[in-house]
Amino acid sequence: MAKGTDMGEELDHLMEAMRRQPQARLDGLEGRVWARIDGLRRTGRAMPLLTPLRAASVMAALGLGMLGGSLVSQPSARGAVEVSAFSVDAHLAPSTLLDGR
Repeated sequence: MAKGTDMGEELDHLMEAMRRQPQARLDGLEGRVWARIDGLRRTGRAMPLLTPLRAASVMAALGLGMLGGSLVSQPSARGAVEVSAFSVDAHLAPSTLLDGR
């Protein structure tokens, strides 16, 4: 079962296509089926070999994200600001954010 398709459905489609042919032959069908099964088995064996690579790429992505986040975030030059709904200098007010102060 590769790429979200069901092997049974694919075989059904192949059998239907063979039925529509005037001289449907089944020569080599068994060999093709076994070759497909062997290919799927080999793919299944290769997946565990890729697990360390996947884990390393996830760790690298997390590390880069943390590094980038620590370099970009700068401590605010302001002291503690009291936030209230009616404050004139609320640092999260849309007017303050759009002004760029």
